[in-house]
Amino acid sequence: MYERLSKEAQSFKDATLTHVKMYAEAGLRTLIIAYRELSEEEFMSWEEEFLKAQTSVTADRDALVDAVADKIERDLILLGATAVE
Repeated sequence: MYERLSKEAQSFKDATLTHVKMYAEAGLRTLIIAYRELSEEEFMSWEEEFLKAQTSVTADRDALVDAVADKIERDLILLGATAVE
């Protein structure tokens, strides 16, 4: 997840990593939370591409979906982490 964060939005990166390690050492499942604001046009363009990949009937459907998802999961802003048993 950390490689997907924007350069400007990493202010809590070290503290969050410390918390994630503590949670993992306690045997908890961890979840890192981040977001990215999108314009409506950017989302609509991405959604169209995602739906095409998702409804593909080719053998490489999963790879297509992963590639499209990877396009939008960039320059994220870190919110923090959570954990559950």
